[in-house]
Amino acid sequence: MNKTLFSRDFTLMLLGQIVSLLGNALLRFALSLYVLDLTGSAAVFGGVLAAAMVPTILLSPVGGVLADRVPRQRIMYVLDFLTAIAVWNFGMFGRGGSTLPPALLLFSLSAIQACYQPSVLSAVPLLVPGAELTRANALVTQVAALSSLLGPVLGGALYGFWGMGPICLVSGGCFLASAVMECFLRIPFAPAPGKGRIMTAWGDLREAGRFLSRSGLLPLLGVVAGINLALSALYMVGLPYFVKITLALSSQLYSLVEAAMGFGSILGAVLAGILGSRLSFSRSWRHLLLAALSPAVMIPAVAVTAFPLGSYLILLLSALMGMTCAGVFSILAQTYFQTVTPASLLGKVGSFVTAIATCAIPLGQGIYGLLLDRLPPYVSPALALAICLPLTALAKKVLERPQKNPLEKV
Repeated sequence: MNKTLFSRDFTLMLLGQIVSLLGNALLRFALSLYVLDLTGSAAVFGGVLAAAMVPTILLSPVGGVLADRVPRQRIMYVLDFLTAIAVWNFGMFGRGGSTLPPALLLFSLSAIQACYQPSVLSAVPLLVPGAELTRANALVTQVAALSSLLGPVLGGALYGFWGMGPICLVSGGCFLASAVMECFLRIPFAPAPGKGRIMTAWGDLREAGRFLSRSGLLPLLGVVAGINLALSALYMVGLPYFVKITLALSSQLYSLVEAAMGFGSILGAVLAGILGSRLSFSRSWRHLLLAALSPAVMIPAVAVTAFPLGSYLILLLSALMGMTCAGVFSILAQTYFQTVTPASLLGKVGSFVTAIATCAIPLGQGIYGLLLDRLPPYVSPALALAICLPLTALAKKVLERPQKNPLEKV
């Protein structure tokens, strides 16, 4: 086990993540605006984003099995190489005005990330000492958030002035550079017996499912899925629609909203890293509550649009508040699961958590797409608020139940 947080391999993995996630954030942001500009329809836009989320749900468990049965660095660099090829292929042949090629690329990116992320998350406990795990998770989250902050800013500028071509070139280069760095990673790996057999893989998934069931936190994961349905889907579909269609503002201004969400994630990670062991997972429902209140701020902003820039500023602050609070909760939950999960199950359990937590997002995206096309814009954040508040109350009940929370401090 490494003695310090910034070991050679953990640092190299972080650098690879910075480059890879920056390319991913830049490309996803530009593709979403590209689809919205092509269609002008919230229903089509929400439907495309929802379809792109499906691979995350279906393939995350597969990514978890791979992470526990194949050297993790091999998974990372192979998938980054494949992503670079897919992006450059779209840049060369996919920009003909149809929504199918960008939708297929978003679908492919989601599928690749579903198989990629379990390897990264399960590698963290193997590369840092246990006492540094919360700080390590905070750093990984900060890297992802920093990429989410810079990606929309760069993506908005490049897309607004030059379109998709330069974005494909830069993003593909990011994935290629990350793949080269990952070729030099050394992540501890002990192959499990029965490698490559379908029934053995199915047994792996059943074992991870039994572990989650015994942990007593499946109800909490259900709550998080509900929050994602109401809140995450609103951020993904509602915010770009509010800025671009309701307020009729530019892509560059919307990129700042995306950047605010990324900055909020960074603030949440910084707070989690600084406070560390002083944060209690059993009281983390308070962070969920603050995140759940962000739609309440959106309602007047989109109901009264006589002053578009004022409404825009309210949306910006709402996104910042929501993502800061959600970021703190996410790091606490991730560290908790990594601490109580055996090393042989890290990839599979992490992928199950991801699949359960995100399974409701595509449904929410489809619902919001339909609502925004048919009803006044303030209905969508009002619905999100009505769903999130009772779910947060349920989360409080689950987290404060002693027998369901075996690890008091994370």
